[in-house]
Amino acid sequence: MIEINRRNLLLSSGALAAIAAYNTNNAAFAHESTAPAGVWTPLADMPFPVQEIYPAPFWKARASAPSLKPKPFNILVNAGGLTTQGQYNVTDAVTYYDPLDNQWRYGARLPQARHHIALVNHNGYLYGVGGFARNAGGGWQMRGNCWRIGAIDEPWSIMRPLPHPQAETVCASLSGHIHVAGGRAPSGSSNREWSDHIDTDEHWVYDAAADRWSSAAPLPTARNSAAGAVVNGALYVIGGRTVSDGNSAVVEVYDPLSDRWEKARPVPKAQAGLAAAVIRGKIYVFGGEYFGAGGSGVFDDAWEYDPGADQWRAVATMTRKRHGLGAVAIDNIIYVLGGAARAGGNDTSAALDKFEI
Repeated sequence: MIEINRRNLLLSSGALAAIAAYNTNNAAFAHESTAPAGVWTPLADMPFPVQEIYPAPFWKARASAPSLKPKPFNILVNAGGLTTQGQYNVTDAVTYYDPLDNQWRYGARLPQARHHIALVNHNGYLYGVGGFARNAGGGWQMRGNCWRIGAIDEPWSIMRPLPHPQAETVCASLSGHIHVAGGRAPSGSSNREWSDHIDTDEHWVYDAAADRWSSAAPLPTARNSAAGAVVNGALYVIGGRTVSDGNSAVVEVYDPLSDRWEKARPVPKAQAGLAAAVIRGKIYVFGGEYFGAGGSGVFDDAWEYDPGADQWRAVATMTRKRHGLGAVAIDNIIYVLGGAARAGGNDTSAALDKFEI
């Protein structure tokens, strides 16, 4: 079990208190009498269509000198993903968007092509964790890689990999460590295709200073394709799906001080392949897909979650429904990018929209 440093904990006293008071008999979310809040604006398309992405905020270059003042994020970065290009339709390209000039550019390529690779900004570095390789050996070869860069144009360094390969997970910087919770893992010795994997509840914690992984309390509900967000020092795992039961509306929140998970109010709709970002202390989630015996489709729903009230409400729906998309917050604006307009791998998108509220 990882040791938690209390000085790193930012968890507000009200966050888990609200969650502890959760009652399944209450209404699923707060109904508003006014029109849904929020404004959507289209921006410059990505350089190419791409889906199954986990982008993150970053900055253009290293600081010129040491400083105690935190460096503000000024670009959003995407790495890898499934595309409409190339022999195996998976890319090693790293692209970044600069809000100042509404332009996309290229950064240093990944060491290997990946889809579903999770990006996380942590302690001055951008990390790329897990994901799938795709080649003649199979389309969903799960990997446990951990790579990082300190600037967008420098080569990626290879760090210690995950103890077990894991992907379609939630990956976040929390209380001085990187946390990887849930997702999919190989079900046996075969690791070639999507059907070779099962849901996992494994929860790994990365100590960057020691380049070491350790285990933490497992995710209570094993699932994949969930969204993750950090608010007030707590990690929220939102929605997703399971191999056996399809989409899930479950929301669970992790307190690193107690190494404990609690249940929060479910998402109003069971959505998987959705994205989340945080502005002004509230979580916003977007899109997702569903498929099964009753058919398949893609959501355009957008929801706001208030951790203090443990309450959801609908906000302005997306102008372009998508799943396998990304959402990144910079300066209280959320940028929603990529994804696909149809369930599965069809109608991959290069769209970038900003959401303001």
